[in-house]
Amino acid sequence: MKKVLSLLFAIIVMASCDHTNSNKFSISGTIDGIKTGKIFLKRLQDSVLIDVDSALFDGNSDYTLTADVNQTEIMYLHLDVKDGAEFNDRLLFFAEDTTMTFNSSLNKFEADAVITGSKNQDIYSIYKSNNDKLNKVYTEIVKRSMSLTEATRTAVVTDSINTAYDKYLRKKVLYAINYAQLHKDKEVAPYILVSEASDANPILLDGVFQKMPKKIQTTVYGKQLSVLIKKNKTVL
Repeated sequence: MKKVLSLLFAIIVMASCDHTNSNKFSISGTIDGIKTGKIFLKRLQDSVLIDVDSALFDGNSDYTLTADVNQTEIMYLHLDVKDGAEFNDRLLFFAEDTTMTFNSSLNKFEADAVITGSKNQDIYSIYKSNNDKLNKVYTEIVKRSMSLTEATRTAVVTDSINTAYDKYLRKKVLYAINYAQLHKDKEVAPYILVSEASDANPILLDGVFQKMPKKIQTTVYGKQLSVLIKKNKTVL
């Protein structure tokens, strides 16, 4: 009997420990205008997006999705309304072990997105907004290049376009580095450097990395940044 009681006590303790170590994340909200469809919560695993949770819209527009998270990570919300568009209804965001809200609309799923509850997401949203403005410069450069004919594509014009592109690229990379350095104590910082400044001088990247707290350096994105820096240093 004592052995049985001891075993039950051990199971209860283990279950209690598992519950304590499990960080529960949830996100809920409203997709205005939707009547039927499905929303998926996805995460990247081994370079493949996998479904974590989903909610069905059937005359309602509210949803709640949950997941277990070990640390702050990038996740995706994917709205499936059978409109033939595979990727324009997918949104990247930073998930943390807390309760978040995401409200948007059916017609402008990404443009109307309002996400709250994550400090990393707040920081990333500002970065993305400013970065999108820079990307408009790139779009104009591409349009200018594509509009050229064989007669108008002179050496002078080509040099001008290349100069404009180099200027855009330097500004984009420097913005990513400066922004990451400003928020070096958040998980979003190494992610921005890996995703937006991978071609930057590794010495500059390492300068930011070394100023990050150990808890950020050892996150999944911190480790990715460390590997990137070491790899790029070998080709200097």
